[in-house]
Amino acid sequence: MPRLRRAIPLALAGAAIIAGGVASSVCADELPVRRPGLWQLTTVADTIGMKTFETCITAADSILTGVGQPNCTTSKVLRLGEELYVDVECKTETGKQKTSTVLTGDFATWYRAMSKMTFDPPEGGIPNMGVTVDGKYLGPQCKS
Repeated sequence: MPRLRRAIPLALAGAAIIAGGVASSVCADELPVRRPGLWQLTTVADTIGMKTFETCITAADSILTGVGQPNCTTSKVLRLGEELYVDVECKTETGKQKTSTVLTGDFATWYRAMSKMTFDPPEGGIPNMGVTVDGKYLGPQCKS
């Protein structure tokens, strides 16, 4: 069961998509960023149900967990119409975790991230899981 407890925070971190800034357009090799400030995130996954929380986004926050980390590679960033497809693969203590995410939104006022995580070998008996995150910008001032 400890592996399952570890897999859920990894999945949430991967799906939460923490970033800063405002993206007006995204090239095939660029990842969108959110406007700095207070955001409300609603996360839905079979393993955890629905959770809503507020988080402060700064310009220093990474857009996807794993991007730019030494144990991870970004193998695909592809724009098709209004959707951006991003694949990130990370080596973990026990194997590999691949996260495939579809991003939509203007990233200044709202966005949606739909992610599928695949664990090799399965984490706590779970080979894969899906997570959807809906983000809504609440304002420039973060709560202390």
